[in-house]
Amino acid sequence: MTSTIDWTPVEQTAAPDPAMLADAVETMIRLSEVEGDGSGDRAASAVAGLRSRWADARLDLVHDRAADGTVSYDLLIRGAAGTVSVAFSPAPAQPWPLRGAMHYTEGTLLRVGTTRLGVGEGLGALDYLWGDAEVLARLIDTCVIKAELERAPIPLDDAQIQHAADAFRRAKGLLDAERTRRWLDAVGLDQDGFVELVRHTAQAAALRRRVTAGRIGSWLAEHRDELATLSVAWIAALETSGPAPVPADRAAALAAVTEAIQRGESAGLLRLAAVDAPEELRSAAVGEPVTTCIHGTPAHAVVLDRLPAELDDETRRHAERAVFDQWLADARVGADIEWCWLDAERTAAVGV
Repeated sequence: MTSTIDWTPVEQTAAPDPAMLADAVETMIRLSEVEGDGSGDRAASAVAGLRSRWADARLDLVHDRAADGTVSYDLLIRGAAGTVSVAFSPAPAQPWPLRGAMHYTEGTLLRVGTTRLGVGEGLGALDYLWGDAEVLARLIDTCVIKAELERAPIPLDDAQIQHAADAFRRAKGLLDAERTRRWLDAVGLDQDGFVELVRHTAQAAALRRRVTAGRIGSWLAEHRDELATLSVAWIAALETSGPAPVPADRAAALAAVTEAIQRGESAGLLRLAAVDAPEELRSAAVGEPVTTCIHGTPAHAVVLDRLPAELDDETRRHAERAVFDQWLADARVGADIEWCWLDAERTAAVGV
């Protein structure tokens, strides 16, 4: 059986006249300079000339207002075969497809560069990131860490993940299966989600060690005074004026503290890192009486000893944290940051 083929010429898809397209692009560039809300007479007049020059063309001007108040214009050139859209986005405005993509990305909390942080990831970050940084800065840090791990991954084997999971559970007091299950239910995680949380926690800790490797010694040399250990004698300040009740001499200061305790007054001896001490204690010389605040109580105090820092485990952890925090701060300064859910005015200064 022989098929019969109809050789009638097929109508070709008609493309807009190139001269009209060029004219349309120039018109849209001029339109981007028109102030207004996109629905007034000035927007319509901007394309009136184009319509008069191409009277046979079906031209429609549409606009879209973004959440930040900016307006995007599109010129629709309609034909029998389809519609061509012509638009122009002056820098730094986003083209309409990107604006729309951001508008509908409801699961994204934050974008830093090309890295996006989901709402679930962001809420999880609040629970386990180290440091005392403000919440918004910590969310940015999570994106920075995520991007760095994507750039240079840190693989973990099953034994490392199990070790990290055990450490995580100990830190949370999840010492048996039942308490662990209740915690997972409370935070909305299944077992796979928990594994990913633990994996990221372990990778972030490994990244911190990688970033700080070789920098701890030099940092400690510059900040040794901050990590000195202070031995402080103090007595609650019943009166902040008059002679200090804590003598400068060590033996006399210890005796004065003992007598104050016997009288029923608040007093004692305190050892703490200089970095954690109030400024007046941190800057005081040994034997210099000062008025300060101890555990929320106004007190007279004397620094009895100032021991230089040694690179023990506690000092190393503090130095590692400080070096890594500085690395994160530097990364925030140079990052391209856009908040997708939070108010722009409230977040404008974050990352500087």
